[in-house]
Amino acid sequence: MKRALIVDDDDQLRLLLKRLLERYYDFEVFEATNGEKGLEIYFSIKPHIIFLDLNMPKVSGLQFLEKVNPINSNVSIVVLSNTDDKECIQKILNFGIDDYILKTKFITMLRERLESSIKKIRRTTRIFA
Repeated sequence: MKRALIVDDDDQLRLLLKRLLERYYDFEVFEATNGEKGLEIYFSIKPHIIFLDLNMPKVSGLQFLEKVNPINSNVSIVVLSNTDDKECIQKILNFGIDDYILKTKFITMLRERLESSIKKIRRTTRIFA
């Protein structure tokens, strides 16, 4: 089975990603609330993909990337963060990550899509009246 590791101190984001990965992509999902625990799990399970926040307690996302070194470890890494500092983003891109997603844009996009769907439901039913 494919293994995913979510390293993020945001409980709600971890839960959302976990449910998506398990339900739609058939992943076994492991979670860590900080980079230190994330490294422990990484070295014990060798996941196929990691979803990583940058700003976390104990070990930051940048420190995590330095230890894992995605270029040499052959693991796919997607960074989900609120950091939009261009210098910081360039630094993490140099590690060879697969993608960088700004959390605020991710949440805004999700919220907009949900609003659109809910408006359609409201027009066709009386559930929300």
